[in-house]
Amino acid sequence: MVSPPLLQPDFQAQPPCAVSCASLSEEEVDTTEQFDDHGFALPPDGDAVGENVREYHRWFEPKALRRLGRFEYRRKRLPDPGAWSSVPKTALKGLLRKGVPHEHRKEVWCSVLGVPERMKASPSSYAEILAQARQEIPYKTSEEIERDLQRTFPNHRRFRQAVGQAELRNVLSAYAHHAPRVQYCQGINFIAALLLIVLEEEELSFWALVSAVETLGVERYYTEGMTLLRADMRTLGTLLEKKCPKVARRFAAVGVDLTSICSEWFITWYAKCMPISTTLRVWDAMFYEGFKVLFRVAVGIFKLVEADILKCTNFEDVMEQAKDWPRRMVNHNELLKTSFKGVPGLRRQDLLQVRDDALCHVEREDEEQKRRHQNVRERQALERAAREATKAAESKQQSVATGGAVLATAL
Repeated sequence: MVSPPLLQPDFQAQPPCAVSCASLSEEEVDTTEQFDDHGFALPPDGDAVGENVREYHRWFEPKALRRLGRFEYRRKRLPDPGAWSSVPKTALKGLLRKGVPHEHRKEVWCSVLGVPERMKASPSSYAEILAQARQEIPYKTSEEIERDLQRTFPNHRRFRQAVGQAELRNVLSAYAHHAPRVQYCQGINFIAALLLIVLEEEELSFWALVSAVETLGVERYYTEGMTLLRADMRTLGTLLEKKCPKVARRFAAVGVDLTSICSEWFITWYAKCMPISTTLRVWDAMFYEGFKVLFRVAVGIFKLVEADILKCTNFEDVMEQAKDWPRRMVNHNELLKTSFKGVPGLRRQDLLQVRDDALCHVEREDEEQKRRHQNVRERQALERAAREATKAAESKQQSVATGGAVLATAL
């Protein structure tokens, strides 16, 4: 078997803005610029990163074509068009872990997330939800959404244009109205944008976002306090101790908290930090298998960069390199193999137990913090009352003294 080429990071995952912050009209877009299959601007010829990406694409293409053939063979045998949920669980899991051909992702994601069923079951249509959102979501939420539009995949053809930003604004606004406990949180913008890239339609993207957040059970990643996200960082730490102990020990030795490295991974479902082709492979599996995939991929990344981590001798070394670790995951096939075959024995029920324990710990921390804050407020109130009482007593004494002096003068 031919080994894949050694690749540099694919900075497509979090690109610098190649245009001004103002959105462009369709006429203003540089028509000479080239874009990849997903709509992201390609680096110019001769650029080292771009050449490495193209080299890997060429190396992987024969494998991708074989997988496409097997996928389409299975697709022809579906009882109804797009009825992927009818495929036996084990077979579908294996198929999705191999990656969905991009031309079929829209169909597969909508099927495994149950988007058509959710649309039919909703008492309100997307248009009605969006109309209500425009009237009812707080101004602060709208302002936060607006601020993040131009920061979301600025090197993607769709989001360089006003129409693409309008689509993203609509999906985020509708979701803010649909999920009042969340409203808007940074990170959701990258998820919604990637759904728009793949599903191409506002309405499908909105319902897919709603379904995916519910399927993964991660709404509390985005609510005030981010309780579940903090719990999952503790859960990941426990998992790392078992599945990648050398890395866990090194992080402990240099005082690194996983939250500072991995919170962005989880809150964006890897959409912001990894090459897009790799993120799409992760989502293929995640939308069917659930939140467990977030943990598998995190451990997979740490396994692949373990040698580099062990060379870090202090906190600064780790933090300086940490941003590049997910961006180096250009070889999506290797990452998926490492995340699944390289992390055996990761049972959902065991992970849920660890997560429940972590969640209890975080909730106790929050309660203790609330009690401390309450005690501080009560102490401050007592001190304020005491000062006011003292001031009132002094004022009264002063009044008595002044009155006595006036009386004495009068006599």
